[in-house]
Amino acid sequence: MATHTPTVLERILESTREELERRKRELPASKCFSSVSTDSALAPPRSCMISAACASHCRDSPSRNHGELFPRWREAIEAGQLKVPFHVTHVDAHADLGLGDSGYIYLMTSLLFEEPENRRHPKTGEGALGDGNYLAFVIACRWLAGLVYVFNDGGGGGVLPYLMQGFDPQAGNIQLAAVRSRQELSANLMTPANMTLEHLEPAVPFAATGWRDFRADHPFDFVCLARSPAFTPPEADAIFDEIRRRCIVERSER
Repeated sequence: MATHTPTVLERILESTREELERRKRELPASKCFSSVSTDSALAPPRSCMISAACASHCRDSPSRNHGELFPRWREAIEAGQLKVPFHVTHVDAHADLGLGDSGYIYLMTSLLFEEPENRRHPKTGEGALGDGNYLAFVIACRWLAGLVYVFNDGGGGGVLPYLMQGFDPQAGNIQLAAVRSRQELSANLMTPANMTLEHLEPAVPFAATGWRDFRADHPFDFVCLARSPAFTPPEADAIFDEIRRRCIVERSER
């Protein structure tokens, strides 16, 4: 007799079906986010991808690109729906902390010299806030109490050393450093310990772990979903649609 071997998605959905139904109820203002990108391959961890509270608390439409989460979180904070500091579990193939772009230069030599409340509307685009570095700008706003980066098989890199405490890529904290001049930063890219720092931002606990090893220790209050069309394989469309169907309450449905 032929047998059916459940796919990864089927196992994920089945294991959360009863939990989702059991917890469809109101919670207080949120302090815990799950940020999920479908370019994180086909098997993100169930405890992060689908949260116990998401059915009633994902009160926004999915984002097309990662960087769109920054203004959405800002709006939620200003509306009192999200209390700072909050924790983010970021499920993605990339850390979205700035490796591969130059936005860190603007962040370290300009934005960090503004008062925290004046950092909420940074420049966007090339050399500023974008899809690949938005979490660094979230940290610059002092919104985060902690960040966990959950990566798929073959991932785990992409952490920019200049953002880490002591410029150590293995550090357990992110600690942004303000550097007075671009020349100072550029001259010491290979020797960041030689930079003259104006001040250090508060340290934010950071951990990176593979999806197979990750389990959330409590339910999430929100799930944020980004399609990332430039990087998402067509095979991920079914997963995106299923997460959206189960976990995202669209604006039009409020």
